[in-house]
Amino acid sequence: MTTARAELRKLLTLPSLRLTVLLTWTAHLALTWAYSVAESRGEPLGDNAALAPLSYTQAGFLVLGVLAAASEYEEGGQIRTTLLASPRRLPLQAVKALTLAVVTLPVAATTAATSALPAGEATWTPAATAYLTLTTLLGAAFASVVRRAVLAVILLVGLYFIAGPLIRTWSATSAAYLPDTAALDPSRGAAATVGWTLGALALAAYTFHRRDA
Repeated sequence: MTTARAELRKLLTLPSLRLTVLLTWTAHLALTWAYSVAESRGEPLGDNAALAPLSYTQAGFLVLGVLAAASEYEEGGQIRTTLLASPRRLPLQAVKALTLAVVTLPVAATTAATSALPAGEATWTPAATAYLTLTTLLGAAFASVVRRAVLAVILLVGLYFIAGPLIRTWSATSAAYLPDTAALDPSRGAAATVGWTLGALALAAYTFHRRDA
């Protein structure tokens, strides 16, 4: 419980995380408004006005996860202090993931609701909330392996916004296996998102357990 409180305090006091949430919400509200206006004019910008803004603002949740994990490795090597207080690495990694999920959940729920409710698609809110939370955990797990925030963001954004769309263009059947498909079609992409996130968390736990701080 002490470790969980320490991790929670750490996340809530990181200025970069608060700024990321603020910028993500601002961008999301602007996109939601743009999609709503286009829909009301009979000129929709996408097939689903409830989910379309999330396909862009998910980038903010990737960055949120990356910063939450990478900050300990880049800001004076804080991870060493953390390990001195909690030397059992696998339980520590589990607590980190759980704490990040708890912090992300209300942010994700608010973001999903502000997109789904104006579009009259309230039923998508729980699925979108879960997707954004899993996306954050995936970003954190990846950053824990890479240990460099900028590199992790570049690779993840490249996967989600460049490689993913190209792969879907070349092979429509491959879409169901990409981690971001659930942002476009939750019924098709949910399993892939869960699988990618669990795989990334497992790899992060393994590398964290085996490597030096």
